[in-house]
Amino acid sequence: MAIRVLHIFAPNFKHRFGGPIFDWKYGFSHWNNDEIIHLVMDPDTNQIVDSNEAFNFEYSGKQYLASKWTRFVWVFTLFKVIIVNKKKYDILHLHVLWWASLLLGVWASWQNIPAMYQSVLLDSDTPGGIIKERLGKLKVRCLKKFKAILAISDYLASDYLKYGFSNQQVYSLMNSVDLDLFHPLQSEKEKRTLRIKFDFPLDAKILLFVGSLIKRKGIDILLQAFIGAYSKTPGLFLLIIGPKNKNENPSIDEALIKELLKQINDHLISDRVFFAGLIQDRQKLAEIYRASDIFIFPSRQEGLPNVVLEAMASGLPVIVSQLPALEKVIRHGENGLYVPIGDPAALEKSIIKVSSDPFLEKKIGAAANNYIMDKHSFGSWQSNLVNIYKNIIDS
Repeated sequence: MAIRVLHIFAPNFKHRFGGPIFDWKYGFSHWNNDEIIHLVMDPDTNQIVDSNEAFNFEYSGKQYLASKWTRFVWVFTLFKVIIVNKKKYDILHLHVLWWASLLLGVWASWQNIPAMYQSVLLDSDTPGGIIKERLGKLKVRCLKKFKAILAISDYLASDYLKYGFSNQQVYSLMNSVDLDLFHPLQSEKEKRTLRIKFDFPLDAKILLFVGSLIKRKGIDILLQAFIGAYSKTPGLFLLIIGPKNKNENPSIDEALIKELLKQINDHLISDRVFFAGLIQDRQKLAEIYRASDIFIFPSRQEGLPNVVLEAMASGLPVIVSQLPALEKVIRHGENGLYVPIGDPAALEKSIIKVSSDPFLEKKIGAAANNYIMDKHSFGSWQSNLVNIYKNIIDS
């Protein structure tokens, strides 16, 4: 008999751009193992529906955060739906760490219903960071009531183990990558065609960043490094993809963006840096990866950045900050380059090194693609997740 997994996302997940939503939209649409049935609590109807039905949506132009009132009301809505439909699911899989979901984990433990929380970001939803918050110790105690924690990297998993979660309770499973969508160039002619299509400079060495323009992502470090690298290597061009205003991401720091634009103007490089904004079309994003040369991601903190995996799948050499979450992904000098967190000088040096050496660029890019093909296929991810669900039911 199939295991019915009910996924609980934040009630505003259709109006709040986020990588995990894209991950699960892809996962639900490609799922082909009939041992698991995926269900979702649809926030529009407060009904339990098939996962693909719930995820048949496109983001609107304006996105918003959930208000405190929305969060408060959701406690009662969530429990009503879960209790009334108790016989329709076997496992609860939660993707949001609000009080409503924490309390649901406690309730599920009391009812002997397996509940799993999926952890995606260091500190924000791991015990080491949560415990520092107001009522943080209580939140961690609630988290311990979940039968399972699914961490998207070993480093996140280790934080749970450090704070007393058991080895039997914590699972680690890195995300898969859509290898049909994100793949290397077929030829240099394709790159030229794509650059013409997007009106990118044909002969520049394009450095690509994908992510929100917030300090945590290291966009300030990237710009500082680019300014230095461009002064020594004038052929560089910086392409920045990601939410750049509050309509695209309500959490954007507009003061930071204003400062970045000032630096660009002060250094007279406005024709060498392009802010493309949020791109929701995944096909277009995949083509932009292939139109670029080097991927840069100097983030200060991550769980496991999907954009790095997508860039590697696209055959790009990646230069990333030395995040613990990437320690099992990047082999320095082989399939990518590490730079110390928060070090623009080191990033500048690595940009110059890779952009000035076509052989190294191709070598690292090819190794990156090989790694993703071997370790991050959908089939492998699906098989591992099925086993995790079975373990939760059987233990």
